[in-house]
Amino acid sequence: MRKWLPTAAVLLTLSLMAGRAAASCPVHQDLSDLNRASAGFLSYLETGQGSFYVQQLNSWISTNPPAPLRQRMRAVGIQQVEPGAVRLIQQSSVLLKMLYSQGRPAALESARHMGLYELRAEYGALVEALPCDQIKEDGFGSKLVAINANDARQRQQIINAAIAWISFLVLGGSVLYFLDRIGIRKIRRTKRYPCAVPCVLQAGGRTVRAHLVDLSRAGAKVHPDAQFDASGRVRLTFGGYTVDAQVRWKTADYIGVQFTKEFNFMQLHRLLEEFPMQEGGLREEVRLGL
Repeated sequence: MRKWLPTAAVLLTLSLMAGRAAASCPVHQDLSDLNRASAGFLSYLETGQGSFYVQQLNSWISTNPPAPLRQRMRAVGIQQVEPGAVRLIQQSSVLLKMLYSQGRPAALESARHMGLYELRAEYGALVEALPCDQIKEDGFGSKLVAINANDARQRQQIINAAIAWISFLVLGGSVLYFLDRIGIRKIRRTKRYPCAVPCVLQAGGRTVRAHLVDLSRAGAKVHPDAQFDASGRVRLTFGGYTVDAQVRWKTADYIGVQFTKEFNFMQLHRLLEEFPMQEGGLREEVRLGL
C-alpha cells in the first residue's frame, strides 16, 4: 500500500496544476476579445466598414471595468499586460465618445494623434504570448498561442495513462486470479484416476456387465465384458451408486462417458481406495468375472 502513496501524490499535484492553467483561460479570452474589438474598431475608423465592432468594443468596456479586470489578471499572474490593457480601455473610451459626438473622421484623427494604433499593436503582441491551454480563433487581434498547452495536455495524458495502467493491473490481476481458480477446478474435476471398479451398463434396453478402468468426477472410461454397441444416454451402476451419463466416444473395447451430474469428490476417492488398479491393468479375477 505504501508504494502507491507517492504515485497518488504525483497524480493529485498534476491534476491541481492542470486546473490552475485552465482557470486563467477565461481572463485570456477577455483580453483577447478586447484586442480583437479594438483592432476592428480602428479598422472601422479607417474604412467605415464593420460598424458592429463599435458596439462590440463599447459592450466589452461596459462589462469589464478596469478595477475588477486588474484583480483577475493579478489572480492568475499575468500582470505584464495590465498597463497596456488599462491604457487601451481608457483611450478607446475617449474615442468612442468622440465618435458619437464629432463623427468618424475626427475620431480617426485623434486615434492617430494618440498613438492608439501602436498601443494596440504592443498590447496585442503581449496578449498573443500569454500562456493558456486553449487556442483562440483567427481574426482581428490576438490568437492566444498556447505556450503551456502542450504541457497541460501532456499532464492530462500522464494522468490518463496512469489511471489506465492502474486499472489494467487491477483488472488483469483479477482476470488471472479467476482464470487460475477456474483452471485448478477444471483440473480437479477432469483429472482421471486408474481403477478397476465393477459396474453394470444399461443402454437401449440392454444390460451388460463392465468395469470402469479410469474414473474422474466428470466421467469414466468403461470396458464392457461383452460386445456392446452403446450410444446416447446410458446408466451405470457401481459401488452402490446409479449414475446417468452420456456416451462421448467409443472404440472396439472401451466407451467414454460423461456423467450428467458430477461425481462427489469423497465418493470418488472411496471407490478408488476400494477398487484400486493393479499393476499390469485389471486384476486377473476381474478379467475372469470372478
